[in-house]
Amino acid sequence: MQAKGKALPRRRPVARHPGIYYRPRPGGKVGPPYEIPYLDSSGTRRWAIVHGSLDDAEAKRAELRLRRRRGERIQPTRQTFEQYAREWLERLDARERTKQVHTWGLEQHLLPYFGRRRLDQISVDDIAAFIALMRSKGLRGSTITTALRPLSIILAQAARRGRIPLNPMSQLERGERPKLDDQRPKRILTLEEMRALLDGADSERYRCLLELLLTAGLRIGEALGLAVCDLDRTHSLIRVEYQLGRDGTRTPLKTKESRRAIDIPPQLMRRLVALVAERGALFDPGALVFASRNETGVVRKVAREALKRAVKAARIAPPEPTLHDLRHSHASMLIALDVPVVDVQRRLGHRKPDTTLRVYAHQWKEREARRSQVGEQLGQLFDRRRELTARNVTPLALPPARSHA
Repeated sequence: MQAKGKALPRRRPVARHPGIYYRPRPGGKVGPPYEIPYLDSSGTRRWAIVHGSLDDAEAKRAELRLRRRRGERIQPTRQTFEQYAREWLERLDARERTKQVHTWGLEQHLLPYFGRRRLDQISVDDIAAFIALMRSKGLRGSTITTALRPLSIILAQAARRGRIPLNPMSQLERGERPKLDDQRPKRILTLEEMRALLDGADSERYRCLLELLLTAGLRIGEALGLAVCDLDRTHSLIRVEYQLGRDGTRTPLKTKESRRAIDIPPQLMRRLVALVAERGALFDPGALVFASRNETGVVRKVAREALKRAVKAARIAPPEPTLHDLRHSHASMLIALDVPVVDVQRRLGHRKPDTTLRVYAHQWKEREARRSQVGEQLGQLFDRRRELTARNVTPLALPPARSHA
C-alpha cells in the first residue's frame, strides 16, 4: 500500500500500445500493472487495472471498447467484497446443500481475507497470495478449490454486470491455481475383498446397502434416497431419480444424465423387497428402502460406521475403503468386463463419457495394456530368431529403423 503523502509515479503511455499506460518502476522499467482508460456508463472517465502481460492489457482494452459499442453497462462499484458477496448469497437460487457449501467457503475463508476490500480492488496477485496462504496451512487442493468457487462466481458476475473491469480469477497462471493431485487415491476392492466385505456386514440392511453400492455403482446419497416406487421388481431395475440430502430430505437429482435406470442382480432385488416387506412398508410407494427404526432415512455417518464395521470384520488390508470407493470398485469391474465407455458413463450417471474416461483413466490404461498382445508377439518373434540361429538358418532381417532426421 502506498505510504500516506507519497505521490504515485505519473502514468506513461506504453510505446507501440496506444491506450495502455503504466507507472514506471524503480529504474524506469516498463511492467505490470497496466492501466487502461475508459468511460463508464455515466460518461465518467475511469481506469481499469490489469495485473498481467501486455497481451492481457490489449485484450482487456478491446473487450471494454466492444462492451461500450454494444451499450453494455460498465459501472464500477464501491462495495466491499463482503457487501457484494452477502447480496449475491441472498439472491442465489440453488439447492440447500450448494448454499451450505458456498456459505462455508465465504465464512471460513473468503470473508476473513477479502471481506473489507473493495470489490474492484481485488487483484490477481491478491488471489494468488490467498491460494498460497491456504497451501501453507496444509489444506488439500480440493478444499482450496471448493473455497474458491464462490469467489470465482461472484467476480465473474460482477465483471459481467460492469461492476469491475475484469474477473481477476481468469488471469491466474497455471502454477498459481490449486492442484488436485494431492487427492486420496481410489481404493479398488478385489472380488475376494468384495465377498469378504459383504460377509462382514452385521445386518441384512447394511449387507444390502453395501451390495447395492458394489453392483449398481450408486453414490451414497442416491442409494439412501431409493424409495419403494423406484423398485421395478418385474425387470429387476431400480430408477435412480432422487437422493437423500444431508438434511434428511429426498430431493431430485440435478442433471438428466444422473437420472437413470439400472439393472441389478435379481437375487439382490428380492432381498431389497424382503427388507421393505419386513417393515410392513411394501405397499407404501414413498417409503424409503433403507430406513431407520422410526422410518426416517439412514444418515451418512451411520452408513460409514456400518462400512467400517464390515471392513474390520472382513480384515481388509489398508487403506480402508470409503463408501465412494465401492462405486469406484463397481466402475473398475465394468471396465475389466470390457463394457463400452458410453454404457459405463450412463450407468454411473456421469454427464458425458469424457468425465468417465478422466476419472477412471488409470483403469482404462490398465485394461488396454492387458488387451495388448504386442509384448507376446515380440517375445514370439525373438524366440523364433533364436531357434533359427541355433539351427544355422539365417533369420529374416528385421526392417531397418526409419530415420527421423
